[in-house]
Amino acid sequence: MEPIFADKTALVTGASRGIGADIARELAACGATVACVATRAENAADIVAAIGAAGGRARAFGCRVEVAAEVTRLFDEVAEALGPVDILVNNAGLSAPMPTLKMTEESWDLQMGVNCKSVFLCSQAAARQMKDRDGGVIVNIGSILGRNASPATLGYCASKAAVDHMTRVMAIEWARYGIRVNCVAPGYIRTEMIDQLEADGKLDARGLERRTPQRRLGSGADIAHAVRYVASDDAAFMTGEVLVIDGGWTAFGYYQA
Repeated sequence: MEPIFADKTALVTGASRGIGADIARELAACGATVACVATRAENAADIVAAIGAAGGRARAFGCRVEVAAEVTRLFDEVAEALGPVDILVNNAGLSAPMPTLKMTEESWDLQMGVNCKSVFLCSQAAARQMKDRDGGVIVNIGSILGRNASPATLGYCASKAAVDHMTRVMAIEWARYGIRVNCVAPGYIRTEMIDQLEADGKLDARGLERRTPQRRLGSGADIAHAVRYVASDDAAFMTGEVLVIDGGWTAFGYYQA
C-alpha cells in the first residue's frame, strides 16, 4: 500500500479491537507510526503485534480517555515516544441499550464520558500539539444514530449527536491553524459489540441486513478505508463534515421485511 502517511504519528483510541483495530492497521499499512490506545496498554498488545508482523510500526498505550489527567499524560507519553500527533482518530465508544425509563445516571454518565467527553479531551490535547506545527487531522468516529433515533439508545444517540456538532465547532475554530476536523459516521458494522448485543437478544442482525439497501452489515475495513481518505491530503479541502458510511441505511426511508 502507498505510504501516504510516512513520517506521520497517528493516535487511535479504542484500538484494541473492532473498528479501532482495523483503523490502526490501515493507517500503519499506509506508513504511519500508530499509538494504539486502550483502557489498559496490554489490551492493545495483539493489534500492535499484528501491525508489527505486517511490517508496520505501532506501540500500545493505556488511558481512560474520559479522564482529563490521563489524556494529558497520554499525549505527553506519545509525543516523547513517537513524536507529536499528526493524525488523531477518536474511535473509543460503547453502547448500553436500555429503555429510557430504566436508564440510570451511571449509564448516562458512562456513555457521555466515553463517547463524547473523550472526543473533547483528546481533540483539545491533539490540537495543542498541532497548532504550533504544520497543522494536523482529527477524525471523529460518530454513528448514524447521531442523526437517526432508535429506541432504548438515549445515551448512545445523544452522545453521538454531540460528536457531530463538536466536529463542526472544532473544524471552524481550528481551520486557521491548518487543522482539519471531520467525522466518519458508520452504520451497522459487524463487530464484537454487535455480536454481543445479538447474543444478548438486544439486536437482530438479520433484520438490520434486510433494512440496509446493500443487504449486508458493514465491515471494519469499510470504515478504515473512509478514515484513510479523510485523513489524507486527497481530502485537503474537507473539514467540518460528517461522512456517513452505512450501506444506504440513512437514505432509505422505507422498511421492507
